[in-house]
Amino acid sequence: MFIPLEGEGIVSINRVIALVREENETAIYLENGSLLATGFKPETLAKRYRTFGAEARRNLKELQQEGDL
Repeated sequence: MFIPLEGEGIVSINRVIALVREENETAIYLENGSLLATGFKPETLAKRYRTFGAEARRNLKELQQEGDL
């Protein structure tokens, strides 16, 4: 699954090691040692992750019902 970030940004949840809030931004530490920064709070990132997953499941179900998959 993925976490939508600002704009068109997205990160795979499988790559995330930690989310650390520092002042007005959240540092996203990735397994390869790199670091991303976002203005979203960890709680907001979790909500965006859940919303993205729910929407993906709905879209898959619709495609299956229409016979497109």
